[in-house]
Amino acid sequence: MEIEVGSCSNRNGGGTTSGYDKTTYEEKAERGTFLVWEDLSVVLPNFGNNKPTKRLLQGLHGFAEPGRIMAIMGPSGSGKSTLLDSLAGRLSRGVVMTGNVLFNGKKKRLDTCVVAYVTQEDVLLGTLTVRETITYSAHLRLPNSYTKEEVSSHVEATIMEMGLQDCGDRTIGNWHSRGISGGEKKRLSIALEILTRPRLLFLDEPTSGLDSASAFFVIQTLRNIARDGRTVISSIHQPSSEVFALFDDLFLLSSGETVYFGEAKLAVEFFAEAGFPCPSRRNPSDHFLRCINSDFDAVTATLKGSQRIRDIPTSSDPFMNMATAEIRGRLVEKYRRSKYGKRARTRDTRIINHCKFSNLALHAVLIIFIKFLCCSQIDTFQSNFVVSDLMSKLAY
Repeated sequence: MEIEVGSCSNRNGGGTTSGYDKTTYEEKAERGTFLVWEDLSVVLPNFGNNKPTKRLLQGLHGFAEPGRIMAIMGPSGSGKSTLLDSLAGRLSRGVVMTGNVLFNGKKKRLDTCVVAYVTQEDVLLGTLTVRETITYSAHLRLPNSYTKEEVSSHVEATIMEMGLQDCGDRTIGNWHSRGISGGEKKRLSIALEILTRPRLLFLDEPTSGLDSASAFFVIQTLRNIARDGRTVISSIHQPSSEVFALFDDLFLLSSGETVYFGEAKLAVEFFAEAGFPCPSRRNPSDHFLRCINSDFDAVTATLKGSQRIRDIPTSSDPFMNMATAEIRGRLVEKYRRSKYGKRARTRDTRIINHCKFSNLALHAVLIIFIKFLCCSQIDTFQSNFVVSDLMSKLAY
């Protein structure tokens, strides 16, 4: 299935939800990209086997906006990477995707100049310095029309944007040669992908293997990139409370289903309303995963069966009395009927409708302008410039 593209304009998009900025769709789309997915499902067929088809994602709905950073969270095997790859158009062969992924309201294959994807592994040449690595990539990826001075300026701007000034002339290092830190390597990997100034940035667990300070620095840098008008979507496993607070939006998955989608800061409120309040001093992300991670069932069974607690009265803790599948089912159903789910679907529809209206308006302007050219005599070079500008807006 092809992934979709279009054109839009506006920053917030109808602002019915608290916490979303009040800027217009038009202002946002001038700098970034709206990404919307509707009824997105992914299955892994078992051709020629007696095993049933494995469903990886089940009817997901959501959107990502320019100027905001989204976290895709969930326990291992929940579908985080599958969702990220589906949105980025990177699903492997043999996997079947249904539903729509809309890029500014239209279907189109994603251009590598518009979209960037940072993998979990840092693939870097350890003998080069940070500046040499970025410069080498810039010469390969930037247009041939760039002069040597423009490439150098672009490289330095990227180094500054990713906070790599202090290690710019240090070698990256490898297994037998000490180099830059893990956090600096991750920021370098991101720097290589944002050289082309993509509108949409995907990252697969960028904080894996990093200490808390490095993880905070990486996500804060991504937040700054988003604030520059780009759309940033990152999968993440179990962030600290400080890192979690940096995300604007949260897509929480379990067994391929939506447990929660909306503003990250409202997720605690949703879980409390569903009957699973987060303790006051617990990391919210830890609490969310505790509710939906089936690995805890084995731990609970062991505790219940131990001699030490056999005679203790039944606990009031819902986690001790309910299986994870039951908790997950309650949360999924609660979200579908909740104001959070309705709010997300309403905003989803508004974004799509606005993008379609903007595309129609651009088509109308282009037709009127071409008719005007046919009936008048104006500078050919100037008219060609205007037409090409309108066509580029229709393309993206």
